[in-house]
Amino acid sequence: MRIVILGAGGFIGSHLVEHLLCDDRTRVLALDVTDEKLESIPRDKYVLHQADVRHTPEILDSVVSEADVVVDLIAYANPSIYVTSPIKVFELNFMQNLRVAEACMKHRKRLIQYSSAEVYGKADRGQLYSEETTDLVHGPVNKQRWIYASAKMLLERVLYAHGEAGDLDCTIVRPFNFVGSRFDYLVPAGSMGGPRVFAHFMSALLTGGPMYLVDGGSVHRAFMHISDANAAFQVFLDRPEETRNEIFNVGNPDNNVTIREAASLMIDLFEELTGNSPTSEITEVSGEEFYGRGYEDADRLPPDISKMRRLGWAPKRDIRTTFRDAMRYYLDRAGLLAVSSPALSHEVVGLGAKGT
Repeated sequence: MRIVILGAGGFIGSHLVEHLLCDDRTRVLALDVTDEKLESIPRDKYVLHQADVRHTPEILDSVVSEADVVVDLIAYANPSIYVTSPIKVFELNFMQNLRVAEACMKHRKRLIQYSSAEVYGKADRGQLYSEETTDLVHGPVNKQRWIYASAKMLLERVLYAHGEAGDLDCTIVRPFNFVGSRFDYLVPAGSMGGPRVFAHFMSALLTGGPMYLVDGGSVHRAFMHISDANAAFQVFLDRPEETRNEIFNVGNPDNNVTIREAASLMIDLFEELTGNSPTSEITEVSGEEFYGRGYEDADRLPPDISKMRRLGWAPKRDIRTTFRDAMRYYLDRAGLLAVSSPALSHEVVGLGAKGT
């Protein structure tokens, strides 16, 4: 099987490349503007096109024509960019992704489109977010943070309509806060904006900078181990008939914590893995101070994953294991791991963390 991964140089993409190469029958074509996160993967195992599809449509058309399955991960996923460059976010996250879908329709190729849990926005009805019943509720236009969610939602609606019309074979994935090695990028101590919350907290712990809690860190997120995400992807790959023109939440509802609780857990794990207490302190800031004017956040319910469970998939790794494995990667690279620190674990263990 020939699989094209668009956005292969990102966090999710690099892990999918690594995952797919475990099967000798799979040929992987990777495309991205950067290859930094792919450096640890032997280049003789896959083909890399280092290019920007926005400026090289002929390359996009070529790689799609060669594929059996196209996996689209192309997106800006950074709240700072949502408020500082909303037009760029819409152009990439909707318009460019629509061009990918059009190429798949032209060549009659199957598309696995990664969307976002952000599409649920400020929806707060029910116990869990359901793909089939939960309304998608976004904030006012002057809160430009919602342009990311709106672009993703509009893309979903257009792709779903093409699927219903029989023009496109597509599976839509809504990820809920995947975490693991090679996640985002690290920033200097005290930086505002930038990468997502795990990377911010990890940066602070490594540099001794403040761990900024935006608006008190009271909102919830359901974090999931990247290995569980890879296992979910394999279900989509292996069961095309059952997942065609369907939308799936992929997350771990049992790992639902507040951002404040996540910060406390990471402090606890830092001590466990390094044998030292971090010098970072939790510091509260407003969303506008941290991200800029036009930012707004909302609490998020955990995902309803009953559709995935019916396909035989369920996440296996709890919140402590998820964060420990990701933190261990960064601490090892920084030379900060204690000699007796726990090895990477793929077993479910008890939570037992401070503040969680």
